[in-house]
Amino acid sequence: MKTIRTRLLLGLMTGALGCTLAAVMLLYMLADHEADEQSDQRLRQLAWSLPLQSPVPWRLPHESDPDDQFDVQAWNAAQQPVHRSLRAPALSLPQQQGYVTVSYKGERWRVYSDMVAGYYVQVSQPIAIRQRVAMHMALRIVPPLLLLLPAMAILIWIVVGRALKPLQRLTHAVRGRTPTALQPLDSDGLPPELLPIVAALNGLLRKVDEAISAQRNFVADAAHELRSPLTALKLQLQLAERAEDDNHRQNAFRKLHERLDRSTHLVQQLMTLARQEQGASPPVCVDCDLLKVARQVVADHAIYADSRRIDLGVSADAQSSRVSAHPEGLAVMLSNLVDNALRYTPPGGRVDVTAGQESGRPYLRVRDNGPGVPEADRARVFDRFYRPDGNEVWGCGLGLSIVKSVADAHQATLLLESGGDGRGLVVTVFFPSN
Repeated sequence: MKTIRTRLLLGLMTGALGCTLAAVMLLYMLADHEADEQSDQRLRQLAWSLPLQSPVPWRLPHESDPDDQFDVQAWNAAQQPVHRSLRAPALSLPQQQGYVTVSYKGERWRVYSDMVAGYYVQVSQPIAIRQRVAMHMALRIVPPLLLLLPAMAILIWIVVGRALKPLQRLTHAVRGRTPTALQPLDSDGLPPELLPIVAALNGLLRKVDEAISAQRNFVADAAHELRSPLTALKLQLQLAERAEDDNHRQNAFRKLHERLDRSTHLVQQLMTLARQEQGASPPVCVDCDLLKVARQVVADHAIYADSRRIDLGVSADAQSSRVSAHPEGLAVMLSNLVDNALRYTPPGGRVDVTAGQESGRPYLRVRDNGPGVPEADRARVFDRFYRPDGNEVWGCGLGLSIVKSVADAHQATLLLESGGDGRGLVVTVFFPSN
């Protein structure tokens, strides 16, 4: 691939060559016009300077340069020929005075006719001579113009090279960035044309830095959160080993299973969060029916709801509402909302899932009659691993983080409210209007 400098050089030199050729053509046209005027004037001067009344025969002096030769014919008052040059065209006696262009034996001539001292005079010159003179005048200017092209090429090469130095400095600055040094690029001293590129690169560096920081924090948080359940598993296993009888041993194994379930749930949530936040490419959105997604998620959680004696179902007033979304992402988001509601709703409670449209915006809504979330904590419940104080329900604090990640990917809005009687929690996901 050609460099920018080479492309500029070729483009500018091609333009310069085209301009040179156009200048040569224009110079030829101007020179041709100038040669015509000068030659016409010489024809007239020659006609008025002829020795027509000389008693002896006369002739024009011999010119070594064929471009300076003219041909003359003259008639006396009786219209008898008194002189005719050897190359002069045998033209008839002129009927009018002045300049005229005629054709004679396939050649075009410029002729001046006039009455001088009682004689009819006709001075002529071939048009080809004038064109040759104009061509010689134009060609004398061509060599200097052609000599300027190499000098112009060198000058363009130097100027373009200096103009591209800020781009080279920018290249070195970008090459010097590492995953541990992603500070913004300095835009001082850069030409205005590079400022949008620097702004775009700084935005990209900021996003990369945020992504690396998020990944680093995620790994650190995951390691911290996994350490506690693994330590608890080891302690519970030691208790099971030291059990004195079968009852103590069975009780220890039961708690060990609970610890394993919590650890498995934590790992699954971590994997889900990693897939949602660190996907290699944006999800492919298709046309989805929110009511269909709600029914599928409710069916998936029906057994767990029955085990806790919770009335889980789709609201009777739910309506079909279609959005452009990622089906798996919607299922993950709604599953976490329903799972949270089932965990915090006491036995005998109720969890309703609704879909529909409100003010022209499609929505999904999960309502429970559990303890709810204090209004002061609602701004932080979407943070990773955050669990309000005094929470006795086991969990890892990642469910609502996953919900927010999916909602952000779909440009959806999350709204947390209290139930109608002041108890429970209502979580609504509003999607952009179609």
